[in-house]
Amino acid sequence: MGFTGAPAGQTISIPNENERFISEARCGTYILFQNYQYMRRKIMLRKNKRLIFKYFLNLINGAFLVLGLLLMGFGTWLLLDGNNFFTALDENNHLTVYIFRILIGTGSAILLLCLLGYLGIHNEIRWLLILYAVLLMWAVGVQVVLSTLIFAKKEEFQCCGRKNYTDWTKNKNKENSEQVPCSCTNSTLRKWFCDEPLNATYLQGCENKINTWYHANALTLIGINFGLLVSEVLQFSLTISFFRHIKNRIYAEK
Repeated sequence: MGFTGAPAGQTISIPNENERFISEARCGTYILFQNYQYMRRKIMLRKNKRLIFKYFLNLINGAFLVLGLLLMGFGTWLLLDGNNFFTALDENNHLTVYIFRILIGTGSAILLLCLLGYLGIHNEIRWLLILYAVLLMWAVGVQVVLSTLIFAKKEEFQCCGRKNYTDWTKNKNKENSEQVPCSCTNSTLRKWFCDEPLNATYLQGCENKINTWYHANALTLIGINFGLLVSEVLQFSLTISFFRHIKNRIYAEK
């Protein structure tokens, strides 16, 4: 349409109000749709991230559970099966019994810890996740102490010499060739060498005892402990990240 004030041969079109309204409505609808799509992608991304966290936490928690069962079962087996382990040790060695009891207790605690972790992860309970992370650090400390005790156990063997006690009697550097180190006997004297009868001297060599004990038991224990330590550190890191994710999601929803 045109109006008479226009120059000759030209017309000026005036936009229809309805067309302007429709154009603005389309633009607003497009913006709303884009915002909706953005929020939907953001929600889906947050949901997927939460599911990924839960998947890996439960996966490591399951491995943690298996290692805890192995630790508890191994400790129970060693405590009950004296023929396998105590043949290389003094039957009155209380430190060994304490180590086995610590193994059983630690394995049992790990089972309860895994149950606690599962509840906190599945239900997304923040205080349970914090408690779970704290107990994981406690478990790491117990594993370090247990590994130290296992290594210290090699000092408790009752043996003498590399092959047997004659390694010391053949030593030409001693004043008395019949003397053996006091650690080779059941003597309570704190001296380098003692004059003890043969029946008071440990006859078996230390090399065989240490090799027998470590190949049969210590390597397995250390392997389980190492696996537990790795699982605990990974689980602790993921738990803290999951806790922060839940906290940020709650703040975003407010």
